[in-house]
Parts: sequence; structure tokens; C-alpha cells
Amino acid sequence: MATKNYATSVLLAAQPRPNFWKRTEQVLGPDWRVAWLFFAPTLILLFALVGWPFVQGVYLSFTNTVGSTVNIGPWVGFQNYIDLLHDGDFLSSLWITVQFTFWAEVFKPILGIIAALLIHNTRKRRSLLSAAILLPWIVPSVVQALIWRALYDPIFGAINNILLALHLTQNGVAWLGDPKSALWAVIVVNVWAGVPFFTITQLAGLKSIDPELYSAAAVDGANAWQRFRYITLPGIAYTQIVASMLSTVWTMNNFGTIYILTTGGPLNATRVIGILTYERAFNAFNFGSGAAISLILLPVFGFVIWVLAAYMLAGTRAAEGDSVAVQIRMVAPAVRPIGRLFSLIFDAGEALVGLLATGIRRLIDRSEDEPVIGAQAGKIILGTLSTVALVVLVLFELAPFYWVIVTAFKTDDQISKLYSIFWPQPWSLTQAQALLNQTDFSTWYRNTVQVAVIATAIGVLGSAAGAYALSRLRWRGKGVMSSLMLVTYMMPSVVMLIPIYQIMVWLHLINSLQALEVAYPSGLLPFATWLLMGYYRSIPEELEDAARIDGANRFQTFTRLILPLSKPALFAVTLFALTGAWNEFFLAYILIRSSSSFTLAIGLFQMIVGDIYPVGQMMIASLLMAIPVIIIYGLAQRYMVEGLTIGSVKG
Repeated sequence: MATKNYATSVLLAAQPRPNFWKRTEQVLGPDWRVAWLFFAPTLILLFALVGWPFVQGVYLSFTNTVGSTVNIGPWVGFQNYIDLLHDGDFLSSLWITVQFTFWAEVFKPILGIIAALLIHNTRKRRSLLSAAILLPWIVPSVVQALIWRALYDPIFGAINNILLALHLTQNGVAWLGDPKSALWAVIVVNVWAGVPFFTITQLAGLKSIDPELYSAAAVDGANAWQRFRYITLPGIAYTQIVASMLSTVWTMNNFGTIYILTTGGPLNATRVIGILTYERAFNAFNFGSGAAISLILLPVFGFVIWVLAAYMLAGTRAAEGDSVAVQIRMVAPAVRPIGRLFSLIFDAGEALVGLLATGIRRLIDRSEDEPVIGAQAGKIILGTLSTVALVVLVLFELAPFYWVIVTAFKTDDQISKLYSIFWPQPWSLTQAQALLNQTDFSTWYRNTVQVAVIATAIGVLGSAAGAYALSRLRWRGKGVMSSLMLVTYMMPSVVMLIPIYQIMVWLHLINSLQALEVAYPSGLLPFATWLLMGYYRSIPEELEDAARIDGANRFQTFTRLILPLSKPALFAVTLFALTGAWNEFFLAYILIRSSSSFTLAIGLFQMIVGDIYPVGQMMIASLLMAIPVIIIYGLAQRYMVEGLTIGSVKG
């Protein structure tokens, strides 16, 4: 026995001990060294552009920082947050934000599903309809606001002129000037701009449903409604949940468009949380209270993002055989009653239709087994109703662009005297000439291009390698970093306004284009990283394994395999980043004061003086600002849609 133990000890002593790197790989993961080399540039940029400003904003919220100086005031603990609980302005803005978000998120998913179904079932011109209905979503948010401000104009606006022509009103309605209608008016704008997002995501969901399911259901006697309820709705549930949560966060963050439309008025009727934050910090110079306002809803955003992360990563977890995420298990009890409510509504609707059908059968003397109308007649009626609904939706989404075009080519005399309202007589370039000759429009355009290109380069280059580390390499901590990336991607932009302003003052970059070039990537970097992570995951791992077997190292695999295969995603991310920088309003509004450094968004907004709104110049400017984005989208529609549906929705 002793001899056996001695032999075992000798054998164990003879086995080589794992060296330091092997031991670290056992703890930190087999790819940890190369993973951190890839992820380090992204992490550094993320800390500099997002982490530091966020920490600075949190600290400011616990201080009494007031006045126009950049010096941080004394520490006051939770006093700023306690004061908000008794702040009438804050409570009012919170309630307005809740109403704005709730009603927008009721109408956008419903209209989006309807539009997606109508387009999906259209045999001809499907691609054209998809591209056309997506226009309101891809044009800059500043253009969206300027268009609808012109449409809502009580004297020169298209809406009032149509109502007057139809004799539905005798006097123009002050859509944005009446506290009773202003909030609903801005909700309509948000719905108009948001429906295309739901449409394109639901189209992607509809394409993923196996057509054989519909065929089998039809053979079993299911009608169109039953196929929709029991096949279509469950089939698009994932994309609907993710799109709704994304849209909810975006809607709660949406204050730039509202500010351009109403500046929070009239009588603070549209002053959402974002606008109150701006007013408290940059008008009242109470940066501590402003920071507290911007952060007080962060736990709500955090919970939504936490749940959203579970859904967006659900496919990956399932592939790895993991159990259902704790977030999904937590929200399931709250979601089930909503599902039951919809089931009851559907059941009640089916029962009501059944009663109506029974009544009609008795009137026309048909038995219960006979259909109310024939199959051919039913197809004709359904086709007619679908066509009418599709026409109405397309008109709702595209009619504002018609108004932009015809107004941009009118003379001031034609606009002011209200003749030939819906068609220029004659067509004129006077608005374009006035815009170019009387303003610094060309300078603003050049500034916007410069800032967008540089900010996009920083965001995309800084994210490509980091996304590879998070999606393809095995190392401890990548799950936390992936969640952190999603959190920064979805973080409310209003949270960053005050700390970025303070940091730019300290860096002496205020009122310079360099301030925007440094600040804009704070939103672009996490966005680009997240989309690229989604696309990288879609590349078969067998290809990478084969390259490694052939002797390629990780860097060679990344540069010679992953990047070439990811050209569509890189193109899509670049285009999305460019349009995001092109659209940005509020950061430029607080960082730039000189006309020579204005971007297009700020320059056009500054042309509005009080109630004086140069309609003609604004419409030609909106057209010139939107055209580059539309051209970019037209040239790369397939890549942009693919990047959106794979990276942003499927995660």
C-alpha cells in the first residue's frame, strides 16, 4: 500500500504544473488576453465619452450647483431629489411625459402592425411601399418638426386650409397654441414618425413565420381572423415586444422635436421632462436640480433596459441551452394579465361579430351553416377594405412631404395671400435664393457634414473591434460588458446634457465644432457596437474555426474574415451613425452659440423668432436637409433595413 501511494505521489509530482497564463485562462477565459486587446479601445472611448459624463452628472445631482460658473457647488445629499417630490413643475412635466409616452405607444404599434400586414399581403410594389412609408422615420427630426409646425400653422398651414375648404370649421384652429390641443398635436407628430419603425420591424417578423402554418390552418378550417390571432400574433410577439420597449425608451427621451414645435408651451402644456431639465439647468442655471430631474427616472429606464436585454439576447441564450432569463420570469406575471385582457377583447369581438352574422342570416333567410356572403364576395370586400386602409396610411405618412415640396417653390406673395394653396403658381426658386443669400445656410451645411463625418468615424472605428470581442470571444466579463453597452445605448440623452456641457466648458471647447465632434460619439459608440454585435453573431462560427485551423490568429481572422463578411453591417452602421449625427439637435443647441459654428438643426431653429415662422424658407431648407439622408437610404436601403432588423431588434 505504501509503495502504491509513493508511486502515485511520484506521478503527480512528475506532471507539469500549469503556467501563469494557463491559470489565468482558467479563471478569466481562454480568449481573455486577445479579448481585452480588442475591447480596450472601445472601453476607453466608452469611459471618456459616456462613463465620465454620467458619473459627473450623478455627482452634480447631489450638489447645489447654481449660477453660470462651472464650479461645482456644495454637497447637499438627496435634497435635490426630495425637493422634486414637492415641485409642482416637475410633477406636471412627469404627468405630461407619461401621457405623451402612453398614447404614442398605444397608436404606433397598432398602426405599425396594420401597415406591415397590408404591405406584406401586397403582391405588387411591396418594396416601393416599404421604402415610401419609411420616409418619415429616416428624415431628420428637425425636419419632422419644421414640417409639422408648418402644417399646424393657424393661418398658412395645410390642415386648417383643408378644414376650411371642406367647411368643417369657420376659423383656423390653433393646434400648437391651445393648451387643450397642443399635447395631442405633438403626439400625432411622434406617431407619424414612429409608425414606420414598427412597420419595418413587423415586416421582418412576418417574413420569419413559416407559410406552411397558414396553409395547415386553412386546411383545418381557420378563417383569416383566426389565422391572424393564433399564428400571426404569436409569430411576431418577439419583435413586437422588443420594438415596443425600444420605442418606449425613445419616446420618453423625445424632447427635441417637441421643443422645436412648442418650446414646451403653451402654458407648459407640452413641457416634458427633457424640456424641464433644459430650462432648469440652462435657463435658471440650477445645474444640481436639473441633473436630479434628468436622473430621477433612471431606475425606470434601467428596469426597462434590463428586461429589454433579456429579450434581445434571448436567441443567444437559447442557442447556448441556458434557462429562461430572470428578467423574463419576473415580468411574466405582469404580462399574463395583459395577454388575458387581449384574449377577452378578441373573444368579445368574435362573439359580437357572430351575433351580427346570426342576425344578418335571419334577415336574408339563410341557415346557420351557410356563410353570410360568398367566398368571392368576401375576398372582394376584404381586398377593397385593405386597399382603402393602405391608401389612408400612405397618405398619412407621405402627404406632409407633398406640402413641403409645393410650399418650397412658392413665392412669399403666394404664401401670404393664400391663393393656389395646394400648387405653386408659378413655380419659383425665390425661397432657395433668399435662404442662400440672406442666411449662413451654406456654412451650416458645411459644419454639419464635417461634424457628422468625424463623429461617425470615431463611433464606427471605436466599435468594430469591441463588438468582435463581445460577440465572438470567450472571456469572463463579456456578459456584463454587453449589458453595459446596451445600457449606454439606451441611456436617456437628457442625462448627458448637463455633464457634457460642464466638461466642454472645462476643456474650453464651448462654441466650437470640436465640442460636437467629441460629444456626438457618446451616443454613436454604444449604438454602433450593439448593432455590430448582432451582425457578428449571425456569422457561422464554423468559418472562424476553419480559419484558426488553417493557422490564422485572432487579428487575421478579424481583419480577413469577419470584417469582409460584415461589410453590409459596417455600411449600415456607418449610415445610421451619419444620419444620427446629421439629426442631432439639443447637444448642438447647448454647446454652440455662434452662427458661424451652427449646424443645420440649430441654424434653422434660430430662424424662428417668436411667432414669426418663415414658412417658404423653412420648407426649402427642410427639403435640402432631408435630401442627403433620403439619397443615402435609397442607395443602401437593403443594408440599412438588414442592420436595423438584425442588430437592433434581433440583438
